[in-house]
Amino acid sequence: MFKALSTAFLSEIQEIKESYYRLLLITIFPLLSFVLMISIFYKGVAFELPIAVVDNDKSELSRKLLFNISTSPTLKIFSYASSAKDALDLVKSSRVYGMLIIPANFQRDTLLKTQPQVTAMLNTQYILIGKILTAALIETVAHSAAEVEFVQNLSTSQNGDTALHTISPIGLQITPFFNTYKNYFLFLVSALLPAIWQIFIVITTIVSFGTLFKAQKERDFFGTQYITPKIIGKLLPYTIVFTLMGALFLAYIYGTLGWHFEGSLSITIFGMFLTVVAYQVIALFLFIIGFDYARTLSLGAVYTAPAFAFLGVTFPIYNMNSFALFWREILPISHYMQLQISQANYGVDIFLEIDKLLTISAFCLLFIPVVLRFRSRLLS
Repeated sequence: MFKALSTAFLSEIQEIKESYYRLLLITIFPLLSFVLMISIFYKGVAFELPIAVVDNDKSELSRKLLFNISTSPTLKIFSYASSAKDALDLVKSSRVYGMLIIPANFQRDTLLKTQPQVTAMLNTQYILIGKILTAALIETVAHSAAEVEFVQNLSTSQNGDTALHTISPIGLQITPFFNTYKNYFLFLVSALLPAIWQIFIVITTIVSFGTLFKAQKERDFFGTQYITPKIIGKLLPYTIVFTLMGALFLAYIYGTLGWHFEGSLSITIFGMFLTVVAYQVIALFLFIIGFDYARTLSLGAVYTAPAFAFLGVTFPIYNMNSFALFWREILPISHYMQLQISQANYGVDIFLEIDKLLTISAFCLLFIPVVLRFRSRLLS
């Protein structure tokens, strides 16, 4: 049995050496995809988001407000539009993400404390950018308003501390957990790379077995004995490669970049290994539906491509509908991401991770019908 496994293992390694396509699938293609995602998000924090401004007051105070906006690292004044219509045209053409309108008599009404309204209109089709712009504009306008009130209070009290405390009698300190610098690289890329990784696992498995059956060489390879160890041996090179690839990704995120890993790295890598095996078994399960190479590739793409949306990283799990929750449950990567996040960010006790590991392992039970179907096909 072990000889059959090792023979299949060595045979598959030889196939990889002779097939540039398979070699690219386990090296260049996934690594290029990882590099692309990393290069897109490497800055980590969104900054200099372009907006258009319409200053209908053109006073000293409005210029001060625009100066505060221009000094914000998040915001960038792309254009000083002459009218709201011109600014809106810039938004519609996607040249800016929003527009800010300062009303006429802004300085006079501010000094008279009649609360003039500065209007911000944002393109919220870009949900994340919309939230960032909203927070940055609120902070900047509030800071500018506080400066005006400070000067007014100072002229009355002649005491800096009193003037400051009058503006803000209650102090508030907000400290974000787990992502102190609000870095989007940490939570987006750490989920995007596994989402891409699982696609290549499934595709590679289907290519390995699909090309064998397409060439009608399955009986030459498997014969009639030791079919199970031969399947495992054929999968094993890819199991090793993709597990190492996942570990390399973790080493990059939490080693090279210096993000602190709170929990157990070994239990995370073990969960990663189980995830690789689970996806390989699922790929074979899709393949045995009809032993159709091209159709199985399509099924694999449909199954894996939308996975990122169901991980609960960019959209909360508790707001997902029943179908979304169902789809999430049948994706091993969603359970692995729970494990990775709980270990990397929270350092959860490993005994509390057993349920996640068991859930991922449960997908491997599909190997039973896979073996039975292979036997039926090969012995018929």
